[in-house]
Amino acid sequence: MKARLAVLAAVAAMTMFAQAPARPAFEVATIRPAVIDPQTLRGGGHFGIRVDAHRVDIGTTPLLTLICDAYGLRPDQVSAPDWLKNTLFDIQATIPNGVSQDKVPEMLQVLLEDRFGLKTHHESKDQPVYALVVGKDGPKMTASAPDTTDVSTGPDGKPAPTMSIPSLEGAVTLTRSPKGFLLEMPGKEIEGRLWAKPVPSNGSGPSRIRFESSGLTMKSFAALLSVGVLDKPVVDMTNLKGGYDVAVELSEFEALGVIKTSLSFLPIGGPGGGGDAKGGMAVASDPSGSMLRSSITKLGLALDARKLPRDLLVVDHMEKVPSGN
Repeated sequence: MKARLAVLAAVAAMTMFAQAPARPAFEVATIRPAVIDPQTLRGGGHFGIRVDAHRVDIGTTPLLTLICDAYGLRPDQVSAPDWLKNTLFDIQATIPNGVSQDKVPEMLQVLLEDRFGLKTHHESKDQPVYALVVGKDGPKMTASAPDTTDVSTGPDGKPAPTMSIPSLEGAVTLTRSPKGFLLEMPGKEIEGRLWAKPVPSNGSGPSRIRFESSGLTMKSFAALLSVGVLDKPVVDMTNLKGGYDVAVELSEFEALGVIKTSLSFLPIGGPGGGGDAKGGMAVASDPSGSMLRSSITKLGLALDARKLPRDLLVVDHMEKVPSGN
């Protein structure tokens, strides 16, 4: 009997030691509803996410965005109620001493679970998508050579001006150079260099934005097209490997649609006004005939509307009001 009890005690002890370590959590977190009004917008407002060694400051951010940042997903990879898109909060949180900044997404997961009762699961669902495929005449892109463009100086020869937009994965930076604006995004989803250059109207057509890339994989290209450019996610089905030189153009209207889609939680579709009755400006539901579609065709590629199974993070439950500070 004693031997049996000793064995049970040993098993229990080993089980306790084998338990997963506690997940990191913010030391202190204050959550308040965010309010947007015309006066706030005129004053610049308190928007976005800023992280330093000891503090996380989140301003006027929708719950859906917080979920995406916490789990490293795009909005099209999350299945959630619509109200999460326009329920906004300000959050100030303290990072415990000795905890690295790269743990902030995991700490945000814990905060959403503890304070908002977030419950999720992963599920494969059939979804309407655009499949990025090779056109009937084959690809017409050039494999990229290493891009060694110097971005340390601007068009005037002075140090290049850079705008930085903080995010949980790192800063999104826009650097002005003689070649255009270099857009650099954190994370591993976008590979290669992406340049943007405004192209003025020549009098016979609209102004447009030209995007040129070096070393862009087709998976990265599909991910870029999924970020508010089209009304459905884009899935790479080209089977093309390696990086390519890719150039596409968006009309002013298409570019404005991307901006307003990303700011759809703002009143009337964004700080610039306009938009549809739902408070946002939708991009074209059919890419045929658009400037973007024409650019994709010139690359020897095509967008094919399909329904495909995709892995989604499904939000099962979330409270609209967080537990007390």
